[in-house]
Amino acid sequence: MTPAALLRAMKNPPPDSMIGHMTQDGGRPLRHMPWVMMIHLVWLFLWPLLAREPFDTVILPTLLTVPVFVWLHLSMYYYSGPMNIRLRYSAGVLLIAFSLAFVNLSTLAYFIFVFFSIVYLLPTRTSAIVVGAINLLFIVQMILLGHTMQTIVSVAAPGIIMGVVAVYTARIHMAQMALRKSNHEITRLATLAERERIGRDLHDSLGHTLSVVALKSELARKLIDRDLDAARSEIAEVERVARDALSQVRSAISGIRNTVLTTELAAATALLEAQGVKVSCEADAVKLPHDRETALALSLREAATNVRRHSGAKGVTIRVKNDQRAVLVEVADDGRGGRIVPGNGLNGMRERLESVGGSLQLVANDAGGMLLRASVPLAA
Repeated sequence: MTPAALLRAMKNPPPDSMIGHMTQDGGRPLRHMPWVMMIHLVWLFLWPLLAREPFDTVILPTLLTVPVFVWLHLSMYYYSGPMNIRLRYSAGVLLIAFSLAFVNLSTLAYFIFVFFSIVYLLPTRTSAIVVGAINLLFIVQMILLGHTMQTIVSVAAPGIIMGVVAVYTARIHMAQMALRKSNHEITRLATLAERERIGRDLHDSLGHTLSVVALKSELARKLIDRDLDAARSEIAEVERVARDALSQVRSAISGIRNTVLTTELAAATALLEAQGVKVSCEADAVKLPHDRETALALSLREAATNVRRHSGAKGVTIRVKNDQRAVLVEVADDGRGGRIVPGNGLNGMRERLESVGGSLQLVANDAGGMLLRASVPLAA
């Protein structure tokens, strides 16, 4: 990249650049990562300064590599073209690292920069192999340069550790991105399915009714000059059909509202299963006023989020029970359990339920983990 193109990309990172991919779907804090990473350039000079290495043969060559590295490093993250060009930038940093190793073993810092770029440029398995090969070549280089075993181990060990950390970090981040995309897709499909259901219901319930209204109105218009009584009869029939249509619309809206809990149940199941949690659902058919069903649905959403974030559970059972006086939602997990300190999520859940006459209980599960029980009354 030319300096001008690089400056433009830094002001407005292209969506198809490495930074663009890393910051999408809630990863915006990573936008400054390339700059934060450059703090580690200090390691290039720490050992030479502590060891009082000569300026002209060690420190000066190291200084000369820094501007080239900064250009390659930033270009790699902000370039929006083909992947092979980004790999060339990474290969350029790798060349600098191996070249500087002849005079300064702190070039390990450059290798670590390469590790944390390669793992985002290549598939996980391939990047792990490449990182391992780079570490091996660096060890071979140190052996050929005649360094002692103690020096080789002290330099190679951090490189191997940071290589493993880089691969693991990228794997976790990519899994989180995949999970966010999966959740967005679940929400999109649920919304699409609900729209299609509403469209079908309205078409089935109102299409025929409105056709009858149109035909009756047309007949009344034709009869009004010839048979006033017959016209009045048709207009009365139009009024009756219109009232039926209004009742059907209200019924359709009620049906829309009553799908809230079932939609959240499907979304919670998908969310937990995407995390590798085995989910068992037991759900009775329920019919509640909109505000109470919304309170239960949002409680289920918060409970599923808490299980995913904090419990470390392998399995979760979700039950929706109708006991004739109240509707209960129970979420039981087999996670780590322990003392629960109520936060904003649990307090908000409790307040929301209490506002519709419901309650919230959080107790230790008999099988380990926690049991959350939210309930709302069927009648006021």
